[in-house]
Amino acid sequence: MVEHSTTSRSSSAIRVKQTLIMLIGTVLAGVMVVLGLWQMNVFESQQNNSTQARIDQPVITWNKAPKRADVMAQYGRRVRITGTFKPSTSTMVGTSWPVRAVEGMRLTSGETIAVVRGQISKGQEIPSAPSGTVTLTGVLAASESDEHRNPQMPAAVLPSLRLEVLTQTWPQPLVPATLTLIEQDARAQGLSPAQPVLPKGDGGERNRGYALQWWVFAIFTIAMSIAFTRAAGKHKD
Repeated sequence: MVEHSTTSRSSSAIRVKQTLIMLIGTVLAGVMVVLGLWQMNVFESQQNNSTQARIDQPVITWNKAPKRADVMAQYGRRVRITGTFKPSTSTMVGTSWPVRAVEGMRLTSGETIAVVRGQISKGQEIPSAPSGTVTLTGVLAASESDEHRNPQMPAAVLPSLRLEVLTQTWPQPLVPATLTLIEQDARAQGLSPAQPVLPKGDGGERNRGYALQWWVFAIFTIAMSIAFTRAAGKHKD
């Protein structure tokens, strides 16, 4: 009877120990998951602040398109251009509605730049671009990466704004950049403003790696907790 009571108390103590091991492991893993999410949120916040800070810098006025290297150095900045829209270049870009309305503008210096005038919803017609010489301001961006075409979208809608595609039919020379109009200029043309597609800042992969590292630690902690719990049970046997 005494031996049975002792064995029962021993089993209860081991179960308590197993429960504590799993509880501590779960709490630690939860903390690591939260730290990973925090790492990602901090990175995204810093990246967004950096992008917005660049957009908020003083507007650059182009009397003519700069050299390619100078254009690339101005990606993410607001640029003011003067020129004439070319209706024959009007196109739509996107993989889902709303899509962006894009049209080429011939600068006074002779180059053509792809201007994202704004965005339109399904069934909405693209308002005609202003005629004659106009001065507009927008955010400068690079040619976009290739995107898979959505089969449910009209064939005339390009999946992404790639200069390599436009250069086949648009007037030359083509400025190695796109310009997304600021809200004021987009609405003045009867369009909703579009968001400029800007490249991710440096360090993106590194910061995502830091976040993933915390989640790997969390999985490892749970696995070790399970292993220790089983070991405690075997010790009872």
